Amino acid sequence: MKRDPLLVLFLLCLSAKSLQAQTFVGTMTVGNYIKNDVTVKVQPSSSQDLVSITLFGVKFAKLMPVKLDVKIDFVLKKDNLLTGDNIVPTNKGKQYEKYLVRHLEGVIERDGLRFTCQMGRKQLDYKGMKK
Repeated sequence: MKRDPLLVLFLLCLSAKSLQAQTFVGTMTVGNYIKNDVTVKVQPSSSQDLVSITLFGVKFAKLMPVKLDVKIDFVLKKDNLLTGDNIVPTNKGKQYEKYLVRHLEGVIERDGLRFTCQMGRKQLDYKGMKK
């Protein structure tokens, strides 16, 4: 069976695009703490069904003394829906079991990202636009 070279090129481009990271800037809410201009990157893994979500330079309370880059691995992505449960987040490779991510649900839209999850004992909500 002969393949159309344009179709093959189109499918390769679609495949490469689906493996590209997407970056968003938006608002993160943790309890009554609200932080604007939070950058989040959604990075696909080699498995088309899994992504990681990284929140850059975040604090989870006004008085928290340091900012962290928090990575949530093994998030299931089906179509544009995100789900995950019982995921241990990391910062610089160190695991933080105390802040176990539960009930993560979200969606990647045409120009934005929304997700919510339980992180430790606090509810985290994020809404951002593509950077």
